[in-house]
Amino acid sequence: MLIELKNKMKAIVIGATGLIGNKLVRQLLAKDEYDQVVTLVRKSSGLSNKKLEEVVINFDEPSSYSKYLTGDVLFCALGTTIKKAGSQAAFRKIDFQYVVDFASVAAKNGIKRFSVVSSLGSKSDTSNFYLRTKGEMEKAIALLSFESVYIFRPSLLLGDRQETRTGEKIAEFFFKIIGFVFVGKLKRYKPVQGSAVAKAMINAGISGKPGFHIVESEMIGD
Repeated sequence: MLIELKNKMKAIVIGATGLIGNKLVRQLLAKDEYDQVVTLVRKSSGLSNKKLEEVVINFDEPSSYSKYLTGDVLFCALGTTIKKAGSQAAFRKIDFQYVVDFASVAAKNGIKRFSVVSSLGSKSDTSNFYLRTKGEMEKAIALLSFESVYIFRPSLLLGDRQETRTGEKIAEFFFKIIGFVFVGKLKRYKPVQGSAVAKAMINAGISGKPGFHIVESEMIGD
């Protein structure tokens, strides 16, 4: 009797300790399709699994982490807020420069599939600094040599965070009460669970559909 051997995949995760990144890593470790998961982090998360390799790196030195960016799929869930970053310049460094740096090295190293978290309303020519930064990141990624790119643009994210974001907690409370109004054209503004974004990213990585794909919030699912 012949047994069909399926090729296992290696995933690399950037932003593994955030709301989406944490869910992403845990879901990847549970997926049979992936037999290796590498996370590149600033400090250890304490998570342990036979599939997991956690590497502490310096985000400011691409040459120091280049050797770890090899595999099948790169997932990027890096993201912060201007308040937490401390300035617009610091925010841009994380949400634009780091993301593009990791993606550029990965593309040069032959990784074919890339999935990244952006934001609802991202646009490179908007006056809103946050959304413009996200839009410019998307444009920079589109120029790289990946075979398959998925840009995820979630609305307000629900789920447990390591840090408290008071404004988001208040918004989350009210959205849960009036969630029934988010139908039709308003559906894209409905809050989405971080775990749902992670699930959608993993499925995109498995499918590897060629091309540049924008996944708006209402397309992410539950």
